[in-house]
Amino acid sequence: MNRTIRSKFLGIVLPLGALLAVVAPSATAHAQYAPPPPGYVASYEPVYYNGYAHYYYGNHWYYRDHYGAWQYYNHEPAYFGAYRGHWAEHYHHWR
Repeated sequence: MNRTIRSKFLGIVLPLGALLAVVAPSATAHAQYAPPPPGYVASYEPVYYNGYAHYYYGNHWYYRDHYGAWQYYNHEPAYFGAYRGHWAEHYHHWR
């Protein structure tokens, strides 16, 4: 009798548990921010902070780290507060 219960458990419950583990979402999805496109980077003058060129794009300040990957700040540093309001003045008209 114990052997049939065990075989039913292994044959039914474990595959269902594995299926639920794969199908069920593990956490709430968060928006992924896209870095500024190359045309944007070429058109705007950067603001230098901590030795890196920063660009205000999509309500975030983006910069390339020492590996070349785009990073952004979750909370805007106080240094950028004065630049955010006047960012349109930094646009280069290279056309």
